[in-house]
Formats: sequence, C-alpha cells, structure tokens
Amino acid sequence: MGQFEMIDLVTVINDCTTGRAAGRLVSMAKAVEELRVLTGDFISPDEIVANALSPVALQRGCAVLFDEQPGADILRTPGQDA
Repeated sequence: MGQFEMIDLVTVINDCTTGRAAGRLVSMAKAVEELRVLTGDFISPDEIVANALSPVALQRGCAVLFDEQPGADILRTPGQDA
C-alpha cells in the first residue's frame, strides 16, 4: 500500500461503492481503473492496485467484488484449444 496515498485510496473506494440491499459493494475492476486515472499509474499490475484498495474497502465496511478477468483481452476463436 506504500506506493499509493491513503487519501487517493479512500477517495476511490468512496466513489466506487454502490449501495445494495445486502450492503455496500465495491467492484475492484472499477476501483482499479479509477485509481489509475486518479494517480496516473498505468504501470502497476492490477494485483498490486487491488491489494492496496481492498483493505481500505474492508475497513470501510464494504464487500469487495474481485471481478477482474485475467486474459479478458485475449480473443479466442471457436475450436481453439484453451
């Protein structure tokens, strides 16, 4: 968490928290992108950014949805081995 400012982490979590019937929820996909835009850090791996954001979300009473899909940018064609 040392490479990101706490105020930036809290701001992103507050902005990305949605209210649901079951409680407050934070999408890590959205939060990671928001933190990247806020800080200009487009180089750190998603895991590093999510690991910085998730404890802040949990401390603020939010459920965390890890909805990133590694390799989602890879196009697979029918019949191609996975």
